[in-house]
Order: sequence, then C-alpha cells, then structure tokens
Amino acid sequence: MLRLFDRWGVSSMVHAKDIALESITIRRWEDGAVLSTMPVNKAYGQQTVVHRADLHNALITKALALENVQLKVNSRVTGIKSYHPAAVALMDGTVVTGDVVVAADGIKSVLRGEMLGSLAMQPIPTGDAAYRIMLSREVMEQDPELKALLDSPSATRWIGPHRHVIAYPVRNHDLFNIVLLHPDDHEAEESWTTTASKQTMLRQYHGWDPRLLKLLDLVKEDEVLEWKLCSYPSLNLWTKGHIALLGDACHPMLPYVAQGAAQAVEDAAALAILLSIIPSRYAIPEALRAYEMSRKPRAEAIQQSGMANRTILHLPDGPEQEARDKQFLASTSSAANPDKWADAATQKLLWGWDAEEHALATWSENTRPVHLESSL
Repeated sequence: MLRLFDRWGVSSMVHAKDIALESITIRRWEDGAVLSTMPVNKAYGQQTVVHRADLHNALITKALALENVQLKVNSRVTGIKSYHPAAVALMDGTVVTGDVVVAADGIKSVLRGEMLGSLAMQPIPTGDAAYRIMLSREVMEQDPELKALLDSPSATRWIGPHRHVIAYPVRNHDLFNIVLLHPDDHEAEESWTTTASKQTMLRQYHGWDPRLLKLLDLVKEDEVLEWKLCSYPSLNLWTKGHIALLGDACHPMLPYVAQGAAQAVEDAAALAILLSIIPSRYAIPEALRAYEMSRKPRAEAIQQSGMANRTILHLPDGPEQEARDKQFLASTSSAANPDKWADAATQKLLWGWDAEEHALATWSENTRPVHLESSL
C-alpha cells in the first residue's frame, strides 16, 4: 500500500501521523507470556500503522488538491438510474451522471444490492463481535508498564480460547488502538458506532494478562464501541456497464488479517490505472471488466484467509493449542508462523503485490482491440 502512496504523492501526509512498526509480539492470554516476537519484514518496504481518520484525511487532502475534483457532502446515493451512461439518484432526488460511477459505499453498499439483488446483502454471522477502544497518552503514561507499550513501535497480539486482542500505538504514539475479538453472545449490531458496556467487556476478558486488564480499566464507560463481525457471500460480478464496486462494497474484510483498507487501496490503484490507459470512454466497460478480473480472485482469497486465521488464533487450551504455541516458538528461527499476519510467506503475498502492475498485465492479456464508435 505504501508503494502506491509513494506513486500518488500521499506518503508524506501519511507518514506525518503513522508509526513504522519494528516487531509483532504474540502473547499468551492468561499471563502475557511471549510466544513469539517477529521483526517486521521490510523486504517490501516499511510497514506502518495509522489511525483510520488520519489515512482518510491524507487521501482526501490529496484528492481535493486536484483541479478536477469536487467533494459533495450530504449527497447520499439511493439507487442506480442507468448503467450506460452511469447515473445514480441522490436522496434529494438529484440525478448525477458520469463516465463512470465507483460504488465505494461500504459493507452495506446500496449499489451492491441494486446490482446483484437482496442475496448479495445477506450477512453471514461469524459468531464473533469486536470491541474497539482508543486510549490517549494522557491516561497511559501514568503507568510505566503501559507507557512502555505506547512508546514501543510494536504491535501486540494476545491470543486465548475463542478470543484475541490486537493493540498498537497510532498518531505518533499519542494514541493506543485496541481491538478485542470475542464470542458474540448477546447479538451485537453490525455497526461501527454502537456503544457497549464496559463491564460486559471486562467479563469477556476476566482472568487475562494483568497488563491487558489495566488497559481496559482505563476505558471510559461511554467509549467502548462494539460491532458484530459478519462475512458476505462472494459476488458473481463487481461491475456492470459503467458502474463498479470497490472495497468493502464488493469484498468486506474481517479483521483477522488486517487487510480491509489495504485491499480497498489496491482496488483503487487497479481501477485508476486501467481507466488512465484506455483510448476513449467507449472502452470503459472493458476497463471495468479487466479491473474485476485483476482484483476479484486475490481479494476473495484474502477474505477467506481471515476465517482460517480466526480458527488458529482462537483455539481453546489443549493439545492443538500447545502444538500451535510450539510452532510460534519455532517461527522465530525461520519456520512458518501460525498467525498469518506475522508469517513471512503471507506477508510476501500481502505486501509484495503490485496492484497497478497486475492490472496492466491483466489488460494486456485479456482485452481485444478497441474499435471506436464513429461520430458521423
């Protein structure tokens, strides 16, 4: 992703707020014992973590600096009026037309439902939900042990029966991001903005590493967010006419391998470079088909890998867990890491990919000569 940002001239704004990770530490749930500490693989460039809002702001700032970009707010799209030419209706009744409409409208995409019907909108509960909390330097720096977590350029993963936690600093070490995945035993909502009970969260992690519990004790009651984790069926298509789906609208990612934003950026890179090389607007449908061919197999494979990683991370204590933990220890001396996010082979697959290069190769291998329509 960062290589793409370098090409787009966005990296400096991202690096102003991000943190370059140096290692990933895996800890056992009840005592925090270190199962493995893996240095971050820099063969594919520096790997960083960034607050989602800081990433959004960097991309928006860069886009708005372009003369041909306008940002219209309070303009919710309610439906498709036409696929060729591309036209969508807004909530106020306005119809917006364009050469291309890109539906990057998220996991509950209105346009996905319009293009593919109600079955494409059916969530499949994973059985998990996730708490999201963010702690400030102000509340953490009073405790030397917690301050060390905040100041370290490292991600920490606690793993235990049916649960795991991932935590790392963001925004120049001023904030500490914690995501806690757990059994969905009370039907959480599939929303990023639903608040949850702090006491319920503490009960979910009763008996876990005292360092983690100290972090959770610092959270204010009204600052615990929880969302239900659902997968979605693979789609038959991502494009139709002059309309294309992108990001979570076509391949919602579960958080087990931390690829949601990265795969959306790869989509954008592939789509943009294909639209930039076509000879005229008459080739737009073919460019969109090449975009889908380039991106769909990879994105869907990464989707599926998330559920596999969930199984590994959430093993109950017992023989399988003990064998996994031995594999964690062996991974420090070149063996495969059970956690796909920390595994060298998986990192090569995720981080060594060039979405623009692959899109161009797909175009070259699969497109027919473009015959332009006569204006006569």
